[in-house]
Amino acid sequence: MTYFTKFIVAALLATPCLIGCKSTPPIESTTAAAQHYIDFDRCQEAADLIRPVVKDWPGEWQAQFIYGKAELCLGDLTEARHALEAANARNPSNMDVVFALADCMQKQKDIPEVYLLLRNAGAEFRSAEAYVKLAAIADSVGDMDSEKTALLAAIEMDEGYGMNRIISPYLEMAALQDKLADKTEALRRLRQAYGVNPNDPRVQAALEARGQVLGPTLALPGGI
Repeated sequence: MTYFTKFIVAALLATPCLIGCKSTPPIESTTAAAQHYIDFDRCQEAADLIRPVVKDWPGEWQAQFIYGKAELCLGDLTEARHALEAANARNPSNMDVVFALADCMQKQKDIPEVYLLLRNAGAEFRSAEAYVKLAAIADSVGDMDSEKTALLAAIEMDEGYGMNRIISPYLEMAALQDKLADKTEALRRLRQAYGVNPNDPRVQAALEARGQVLGPTLALPGGI
């Protein structure tokens, strides 16, 4: 018996209402089992399992989140968005929910709404990652102005120290500056990324490809 099978069997045994019982299954164990189905790409089973919980307890944000992910996996974007919006309304600070909803909106090609969602999340919850996500979506639709604005916001927002800072805004900004043919600015952003985390292999490779010699004098402090 595989680990996955053992997990599901244990969940079912712990929640007898899942077998031949018409009452709604317990939330916690059902949610965990549905998430495991998703982890193993068994999205239809996940959706079927969690749907009764969502129906009877629509205020349970985590159940809505998992149901939304399952429906997103299955390609039912309307149902997925409805569930993910419900989850986000009840727990707007959870970036996993925000990003799943953003993915759904992007698949629906609702770019104005995904921009609004991620800008609000970035500003309200001071999430540099939300701005980086926005920049990636802007890049996918060729919107370099919005991409640059989002990356600048991410860099300004990131108030971590040392390894707690994120280097993705600097890497993405360097790539954008390369597309804009501004090699000097691209190098400056890479040197900032190196200052934030000199051990990141992506940063090291990008700098060495530009003929830079790695070392303490190469690093620049992060920031705008």
